[in-house]
Amino acid sequence: MQKACRYWLIAVSLQRKHQQIMHMNVIKSLNQRGQHNWIKILCLAVGLATGIVLIGKAGFEQSWDKDFDTSDRIYVLYEDIIRDGEYQHYSQTSGAIAHGLKRYCPQVEAATRYTGFGWDLPLVTEDDKRIRTNFFFTDSCFFDVFPYRILAGNPKKTLSQPNYCMIPQSIAEKLGGDVIGKKVYYNKRGNLALTIGGIYEDIPLNTRLHDLEVLVSMPTLPQITWDGRDNWVGNDRYFGYVRLAEGITPDDLKAQIAKMRRDNLPADELKKAGVDLDYSLRPLADYHTQDDATRRMIWIISLLAMVLIGCAVMNYLLLVIGGISRRAREMAVHRCYGAEVRNIYGRVMIESVLHLLLSLALAAGLLFVFQDTIQELTGTPLPVILTTGHNIGFIALTCLVVLVITGLVPGWAYTHIPMTAAFKHYNHSHRAWKMLLLGLQFGSATFLFVLLLVVGRQYQLMVNDNPGYDYSTLADLNTDELSLTQKRLVVSELKKLSGVKGVTTSYAYLPEMQSGDNIFLPGDDKEYMNVADLFDVGDDYFEVMGIPVIAGRTFTQQTDTMREAMVSRKFEEKMKQLAGWDQAVGKQVICTSYEGPYTIVGVFDDPRIGSITHPDTRPSICFYDQNMRYTHHITVRFHDMGALDAANKRLHELIPENPDVVMRPYTMLMTQLYTDAHRFRSTVMIGGMVALIIALIGLIGYLAGELARRQKEIAVRKVNGAHIIDVLQLFIRDILRLALPAVVIGAIGGWYVSRLWLEQFSEKAVLLPVLFGLCALAVVVVILSVVCIGCYRVASSNPVDYLKNE
Repeated sequence: MQKACRYWLIAVSLQRKHQQIMHMNVIKSLNQRGQHNWIKILCLAVGLATGIVLIGKAGFEQSWDKDFDTSDRIYVLYEDIIRDGEYQHYSQTSGAIAHGLKRYCPQVEAATRYTGFGWDLPLVTEDDKRIRTNFFFTDSCFFDVFPYRILAGNPKKTLSQPNYCMIPQSIAEKLGGDVIGKKVYYNKRGNLALTIGGIYEDIPLNTRLHDLEVLVSMPTLPQITWDGRDNWVGNDRYFGYVRLAEGITPDDLKAQIAKMRRDNLPADELKKAGVDLDYSLRPLADYHTQDDATRRMIWIISLLAMVLIGCAVMNYLLLVIGGISRRAREMAVHRCYGAEVRNIYGRVMIESVLHLLLSLALAAGLLFVFQDTIQELTGTPLPVILTTGHNIGFIALTCLVVLVITGLVPGWAYTHIPMTAAFKHYNHSHRAWKMLLLGLQFGSATFLFVLLLVVGRQYQLMVNDNPGYDYSTLADLNTDELSLTQKRLVVSELKKLSGVKGVTTSYAYLPEMQSGDNIFLPGDDKEYMNVADLFDVGDDYFEVMGIPVIAGRTFTQQTDTMREAMVSRKFEEKMKQLAGWDQAVGKQVICTSYEGPYTIVGVFDDPRIGSITHPDTRPSICFYDQNMRYTHHITVRFHDMGALDAANKRLHELIPENPDVVMRPYTMLMTQLYTDAHRFRSTVMIGGMVALIIALIGLIGYLAGELARRQKEIAVRKVNGAHIIDVLQLFIRDILRLALPAVVIGAIGGWYVSRLWLEQFSEKAVLLPVLFGLCALAVVVVILSVVCIGCYRVASSNPVDYLKNE
């Protein structure tokens, strides 16, 4: 009995000592020949780095407007209009509506409204320091609804006094920090003076309000624009929000909203106009995340993250399985020394933990090095992407899943190695596993390249599409920072330049959404339609812009006194349906932003207003302004764009005090319209390259293992008369049987996902089947090229080198 116990204790001691040796050898195994551990770590690091960024971006998009404890009780106020049976839905309302809801609905705890009046314009200090920012009129209840932290000042008092403002912390720091009570100017020194009355924490990026920066008190509004704060109908420029009491839903407010409408809206006038006006509330937290385009984008980005991380994990497993034959004896010897199944799993899991930690460290280094590129691609700083919402938890869960897969699958394979492998050569190829993993990688790479093809074609369509005017030699100058005298001087001097073909002015900038106005006929109370009002244009507008005039004539210098208007083709066609017109020229209309009737003198072909992503499809109307009183844009047509530098040089000579005023080519402005599409294209491009590189690394590892296993077979074939091409065909046939169905499945998946992505655009790239076939063929060609290069050395070598030891 004592002897048996002694043997048992010795066995246990040996087993424990062996386990310690196993664990100590884990680090040494990093450099073990034939295991490709550093390649595994590198591929896993690259896959995790790109995947983590995409996971973070998807999580960031889902976190919008959820910053407060009361976020679930904040609602956006919408205006619902039914005009001639056509339903329209707007998130901007008249000035009185938000506070009207607070007055009529006791369930509303707080209500606020704001409206913008200056974007990317200077905030100027007394010493002429300039900070470009956005300006918004905000009422005193803003921080009751949105409880952002106040760092200094009293927001209620500040936003109730004329000529006062609150600024975010970032601007306060640029101004020196101690800024309470100091005066700044809107747009330029000597213009509207504003006293800084408070500082608030910066509004985060993941909210609908992130453009709000300088909050100017609402009583200041009459000094800048027409005062419609108390309007119940019209001047629908205000964004309204309410915070409901706990347990209250928008349905609970319907009766009070109906009473508010009866008491304040001109029901008879609206009825005569053929308009039914109502209001509704929708959760702020759903405004972004429930948008169809956003939901599609989140789904696609998440799928890309899964594909890239999946490629990295599959490559890891492929390299592990490819090296099983080399480690068979090692694992069998461990088991002969008493290692149990759980010990083998523990050893493999420790290896996986070490590889994952090294991969994460390398991934962190890559993210740090490329953080500026990541911000450019995603539009969001890397720290925000990683820390917003539940992103840290999602990333940790992803790493845990990767650890489980990279630990359990190899562990299962090692524990199924026969014990006899310690005493004879173990050469199980695990070919089925390898082919499955390779096929998944080929399919993933094809999926991303097909998606890249479609995204690239759509992007090229958007930036090169014809918007209804030729913008190849156009440049735009925003005049919001110029005085009327400066505007007239600039126009006069630019016309003198030899490289300038024509100069015109306008209120509107066509690539942007335009303000709306309602159309009436003289003596008729009916409201016929809502149009995109281009407001005032200057001399030669249609000639300079290259917009065809299809009927009548353009404006003349007498138009200012003759009260003339021009309308688009859609305007004419719709009035033929609604009012029975035979033509538009000669007819009179009333537009709500202009007093009295105007006579239509011309019809122009509809240019695209807005972008392909967000087109304004309404008919349009414009008026004439010779004196540039309401000019916001000066547009220049050059003979060629080489003259732009000379024009900007002359501009700086005319306005030396403001170097920020510069003409920008329309080609650049059009490209900026589609920044999101460009970012998505670049993201897919990087993902596709990463996936293909990882797949090719896996293919190279697979070929190396197969060549080592079959080198004697190849030598025998060559001795029997086989040529190099015959040997290459052995491997090409095997890979083709795998690659062809994989790339077909990947191409079909890419086509389906790209079709979903294209649904957000009004104009779509043509998806010809031959394009998908060519994309799949390109992937197959790359794969076969790697196969030929990898196999050529063995296929062309002397067979004696492989048979001399037999």
